Amino acid sequence: MSAEDRDVIVLDDAVKHFPLPRRGFRPRERVHSIDGVTLRVRHGEVLGLVGESGSGKSTLARVVLGLTPTTSGRVAVDGVDVGHLSGAERKRLTRTAQLVFQDPHAAMDPRMTIGESLCSVFAQHGIGRKHQRVQAASEALAEVGLDQGYLDRYPAECSGGQLQRVVIARALLLRPKLLICDEPTSALDASVQARILNLLHRLRRDHQLTMVMISHDLRVVRFIGDRIAVMYLGQIVEIADRDVLFERSCHPYTLTLLASAGACAQAPPEVTATGEPPSPIHPPSGCRFHPRCPLATERCRSEVPQPQEIAPGHQVRCHHWNEARITLATEESR
Repeated sequence: MSAEDRDVIVLDDAVKHFPLPRRGFRPRERVHSIDGVTLRVRHGEVLGLVGESGSGKSTLARVVLGLTPTTSGRVAVDGVDVGHLSGAERKRLTRTAQLVFQDPHAAMDPRMTIGESLCSVFAQHGIGRKHQRVQAASEALAEVGLDQGYLDRYPAECSGGQLQRVVIARALLLRPKLLICDEPTSALDASVQARILNLLHRLRRDHQLTMVMISHDLRVVRFIGDRIAVMYLGQIVEIADRDVLFERSCHPYTLTLLASAGACAQAPPEVTATGEPPSPIHPPSGCRFHPRCPLATERCRSEVPQPQEIAPGHQVRCHHWNEARITLATEESR
């Protein structure tokens, strides 16, 4: 199998629970951040990952990058098991996969110039001499639309958009295969967001990157994603090609997200939810969405739905997905 045919990200029943401090003699409680995620991301594709705050999106990113160990399950990046890395292998993983943070100001050391921050990446990996590192840093800035004068600036001297370009340039210094972007535009103005997304789109094409784009904004993943996965309370409840998800989604939670974003104005109230997500410390039994789902039945409250492939590449975790689709189709025909 060639590198181009290999899945860059592989998750098999990945679980991550965060234990909470024990209270007296009570059993220790846990935050169910990720619960049984199985996922494949192909070489060169962009996977959009959406869901409300607390759904587990950022934890999933940290698990893939090896920054947070799993409680159970398997995670592999570019064929390497992330859960069993030696020190040298972990260092190699940072050359394979990089993270673009949500807040560019928090991602940079305010005491270092941008040039020092970029060059320190090469120094950590023993790459090049000083003048070579400076030259490579300058070229990286030029690739994201910044001139070499930024090498001498401090982060506080840059706007949010400029600094996010710096963060992207730093992430690409080691020529990774995988770039995970965790809400990279949420802290930016709308006009700046568009420029950053266009930049990421171009870099993905030029470097043949595999990307995971995490966002709560469906417009972002619709613009840049090839496939979209929808997370709810630590589980992927629907995953499909971008156009299929926006035009033929059939999980009530996905329809709720689309309707709230104005991306699915035809979704009737019979298949859209209200209320807030339950606590991830005490997730509901059965289907985790059933307390908010207008289609929920006793089966939903007692039986955990398993992912079903309802069409090639389109998986949904719902007992009544077909009813949601029929209800939506009926509303569209009126």
